[in-house]
Amino acid sequence: MPAHATSHVDPLEAALGWSELFDATCDHLPAVLNGHPDEAELQKAFLTALNRGILALSQILAAKQDAMALDRIHEMQIDDRQRLAREIHDWVGSGVSMALLHLDLFESQRPADGMESEIGNIRQALFEISQGARRLVSGLRWRVPEPPLEVALKEFARDAAPPGTAVDIAVHGDERLLSEHYKSEIFAVLREGMRNAFAHSKARNVVTRVDIVSGDLLATVDDDGTGLVLAGKENSAGLSSMRERVELLHGVFHLASRLSAGTRLRIWVPLPGALSCRNQTIASGSSSPTTTHYSETPSARF
Repeated sequence: MPAHATSHVDPLEAALGWSELFDATCDHLPAVLNGHPDEAELQKAFLTALNRGILALSQILAAKQDAMALDRIHEMQIDDRQRLAREIHDWVGSGVSMALLHLDLFESQRPADGMESEIGNIRQALFEISQGARRLVSGLRWRVPEPPLEVALKEFARDAAPPGTAVDIAVHGDERLLSEHYKSEIFAVLREGMRNAFAHSKARNVVTRVDIVSGDLLATVDDDGTGLVLAGKENSAGLSSMRERVELLHGVFHLASRLSAGTRLRIWVPLPGALSCRNQTIASGSSSPTTTHYSETPSARF
């Protein structure tokens, strides 16, 4: 049946109409065939053909109605996602931008003796909220290809690294082996590791390396700062977030630190559809898929 013939037909009304047609045919057909030598055979053949025709039309109508319903649901989902993206952009994004503007005015009009560090922390927090809002908006709208991992990490370091901290970032291997989802998750973990090094370690050097080879992704973030204390902070937001992101990619998360000798973050992630040549020995002998080494240091992060 043509689309215009079924687009405004209610399936229940159609079923009732076809049922009445079948009942009327059953009532009148004997009179029409009365006296025919093959009356019984013809009546059976006619009713069978009619029944099959009605079933076929019902299936066609149901399929078209299902397709139209799915289209309406899809359109509603797109509208909802676009509306939510606008809300995040207009309210969260604009609010953070206004807060940053007022922070700039405060910093320029009032001496900030002893407040430089606190203002820097506030600015960094607002920056991260702004970046998070942008990522949410980007995810809700039609996705566009994300920049290469090395480019994204360097852009973050340029904005977040404190003065006097040297940053070295390098990505080796074929990033085409990474899906957009994997790339986004790896970036989030490394960004958090670098952010902690920038914000708390007082490091002179932060080195980030990513190697994509033989179906594996290996990444490290090293700093030469004060080290960190993790005892009692295993479930803190930053550390838990990094660990969970890596676990959801079926990878290994490893964090180690030494007093006054810096911190090393290491992750290993097997890439889907590729033969992995390594195993979880990255965890330095641990039988757990994620490990954390603790040390007593004067600095507490995450």
